[in-house]
Amino acid sequence: MKILTDDPDWAPELYEARVLAVSFVSKHGRWQHDAVSFLVAERNGVRVTYYPHRSPLMLTVDASGESVEPLARVFKIEWNTADAWRAAVETYHRGRWQSRLKAMVHPRPWLERWRALATFTGSLPRQQIGVSKS
Repeated sequence: MKILTDDPDWAPELYEARVLAVSFVSKHGRWQHDAVSFLVAERNGVRVTYYPHRSPLMLTVDASGESVEPLARVFKIEWNTADAWRAAVETYHRGRWQSRLKAMVHPRPWLERWRALATFTGSLPRQQIGVSKS
């Protein structure tokens, strides 16, 4: 079933997923099929395929889940560059793939991870309170 929408308030997570997927595949994608047809990026059980030379543009997201198949289509969207809000969505399943995609596009800063690691694996230096050098 194909849904046509031009209302960003209808499903803001749909538009967010499209932006995240395009960001992810633009940064980490590899050209496939004669080096000009489409970009594919895969990580952490999520595969994003983007067709930037197609009209309308098309983006698909396949994700691993609880099903028997290794990857299943969870998101397919088509849109025109001139009409970015008007989108045709053929398949859309909410799930963990959205949080995995968000974590891949916006990874936590290295310093935050380092602080957490230091806190749980070692002791922080002690601060001397009330000691003055006079």
